[in-house]
Amino acid sequence: MALHQEPPLSIGGIPAFEKALPEDRTSREEEGHFLVVSPYTEKAHLLDLRTLDAENALLAQALVHMKCLRSDYATAPYIDTFNWSEMMEELGRLAGRDGHRWRETSFYIVAFRSQIPPTTVYEDLGTLDKAAHAEATASGGFLKYWFGTPDKDGRNLATCLWRSQEDAKKGGVGPGHRRAAVAARDLYSHWKIDRHRLIIRDDVKNAPFKTVQVEALVVMKIVKHCAASFPTTATGCIVGMDKEGVLEVTNTFPFPTTDVANVDSSHQNDASALAAAAPRAKANMVYQNDMIRHLKEVNVDANNVGWYTSATMGNFVNLGFIENQYHYQRDNDRTVALVHDVSRSSQGALSLRAFKLTPTFMAAFKEGKFTTESLQKSKLTFKDVLVEFPVNVHNSHLLTAFLHQLPAAPPSAEVAMPTSLADLQRDPVKLPLYPSSDALDLSIDPFLEKTCDLLLDSIESHYTELNNHQYYQRQLAREQAKITAWQTKRKAENAARVAAKQQPLPEDEWQRIFKLPQEPSRLEGMLNAKQVEQYSKQVDGFTASVSAKMFAVRGNLLPE
Repeated sequence: MALHQEPPLSIGGIPAFEKALPEDRTSREEEGHFLVVSPYTEKAHLLDLRTLDAENALLAQALVHMKCLRSDYATAPYIDTFNWSEMMEELGRLAGRDGHRWRETSFYIVAFRSQIPPTTVYEDLGTLDKAAHAEATASGGFLKYWFGTPDKDGRNLATCLWRSQEDAKKGGVGPGHRRAAVAARDLYSHWKIDRHRLIIRDDVKNAPFKTVQVEALVVMKIVKHCAASFPTTATGCIVGMDKEGVLEVTNTFPFPTTDVANVDSSHQNDASALAAAAPRAKANMVYQNDMIRHLKEVNVDANNVGWYTSATMGNFVNLGFIENQYHYQRDNDRTVALVHDVSRSSQGALSLRAFKLTPTFMAAFKEGKFTTESLQKSKLTFKDVLVEFPVNVHNSHLLTAFLHQLPAAPPSAEVAMPTSLADLQRDPVKLPLYPSSDALDLSIDPFLEKTCDLLLDSIESHYTELNNHQYYQRQLAREQAKITAWQTKRKAENAARVAAKQQPLPEDEWQRIFKLPQEPSRLEGMLNAKQVEQYSKQVDGFTASVSAKMFAVRGNLLPE
């Protein structure tokens, strides 16, 4: 998907995109081929899918899932305002369902940014908007219409997605649009029209992937690098390609970092911090581009698909991890972070997970506001920070054929089957000399103990963040009480001055005298809550086998 800014063009009329009048809802689809594509649900405002070709009909159905991701949509960049990734994923699903091979198609977008004065009556805007929308729908090619609610300053955003620019011109020349254009001069204090071009490539290549497939050689390289760098964080770049909803990781190379052997133990944390920040370092970005260029010269997959990092005891959700992934995902949405847990893998089970930031968190992190008010508006929680993808380890066909050709060890001698019960009595079945007693071990896994300790530390950090926020609230309440007392005193002074026929004193001097405390960012608390969730999942996975053993011997554990 590509979204391009169009040069200023003239289309007939300025639509009155604001609040619509209340009306009765009808069904989302009527008679199987009518689609609701706007807040208006009467038949005159429904899109007839029979009038569209396959590409336009599929996109119109995918746009039903259009959602706004930001509370400041009136002024935010257009491409960051809506959930384009989710809509492209739905478009790919619809195309696959119908067996349709998508061909590159261009669409025309109009974004109307406005500001209304307090004197404007919403009902008047709704009447004009509804009439103009019915005209646009009747003209054909009107695929989607969305508008928001004016903010406290009266600013708002409305957007229309058309089949083409010609359809937009044709839909904006009716009498309803002309009346709206004339009324706009009185109803709006400011307006601006932006035009964009939406291009969806062949085969809906921008549909998000659903699975991460890692080559076995890549897994071995990552495991070797992370184990050699332990306990210092190891990071590197991964390359591959996105194919039919599967992100294939076919090669990797590590980032050059500080030589840990020459770093004092007191500066070990500094070395880990340098290694953790390596993916977004300028020098490493140059190194990464050079490596990818060399890989391209030898005809190896040279598309950057993300980065990898090592972790200890599942501890990886921190600000550095978020900044690294945001650095990659900001330029390319098809990038992931592979996390290899060295401590967990040392227990005999490979731990390799793939993560990506959600579009909602990407928009919030770009905005940089993690206050209580902004989180309430966006409904962002710690569960919306990361999304995990399943990881499949893939072997090449040559390696698979080699494994199948490996001969099995021949038996030392043929085993004669007993012919009767007497044979079994004369030659009983011999048990192994060294039977495994690991299944009877009731000791708790040390990895589980350490995970519980880290979980308790994270909970304590959570309470620390909570206490800091409560301290801020107490400070804010004290300052607001002082401001209220000052304003009350100033009003009494002004009343006395007015009675004495003197000039009243200004009542807004409190802004200069008092300084309200700044609310601390809630990002650290959100990431800490996400880390607590990761630890809880690890504990839940480990306690399954331990609980089963304890349950089996509970009779001996209970006091008599």
